[in-house]
Amino acid sequence: MNRKDAVLFLLLFVVSVGIISGSYYLLKQIQELRATERSMLKQKMQLELQMAEKVRQIEVFKRAISRLERYQVQLPENDVDFYSWVQQKLTDNGVRSNVVKPAKSPAEREAVQVDFQGPYYSFVRTLSDWRNLKVALRLASLRLESIDGGAAGGVAIVESVIKR
Repeated sequence: MNRKDAVLFLLLFVVSVGIISGSYYLLKQIQELRATERSMLKQKMQLELQMAEKVRQIEVFKRAISRLERYQVQLPENDVDFYSWVQQKLTDNGVRSNVVKPAKSPAEREAVQVDFQGPYYSFVRTLSDWRNLKVALRLASLRLESIDGGAAGGVAIVESVIKR
C-alpha cells in the first residue's frame, strides 16, 4: 500500500465514521422531537378538553342569564298598588275577599291581610297566581277553614319580599 492509498483509506474511514456518527446524532434528535411531539399532543388534548368544558359552562351561564333577564320584578309604587295586585288575583279566580287591610310586616316591607271565602280550588289557583306575579311575594301565614260544599274560607297574610 502506498501513501496515496493510505490517505485515501484514512479519508474514507473518517468520512464513514462522520456519516455514522451524524446518523446516530440525527436519530437521537428525531427521538427527542417525537417525545416532545407526543407531550405537546397530550397537552393539546388536555387544553381542548378544558376549553370544551369552559364553553359548556359559558353556555349554561348564558342560558341562566337569559332566564333571569326575562324575569323582571316590579316594585309596587305604593300600598294601594300592592293591595290591588293581591286583590285582583282573588277576583280573577272567583274568590270573594271580605276584608283587605294592612298587616304587620318587617320594616320597609308591605303586607296585606285578606279574609276570603270561595271555592277551594279557586283559592289554590289564586296562590299559584300570586306566585307568578311580577312582584316577589311570600305567603306569611294562612288559616284555611272548610266550609260546606267544597268551599273554603280563611285569612291569608301576603308580604312583599323585596324591601324598598
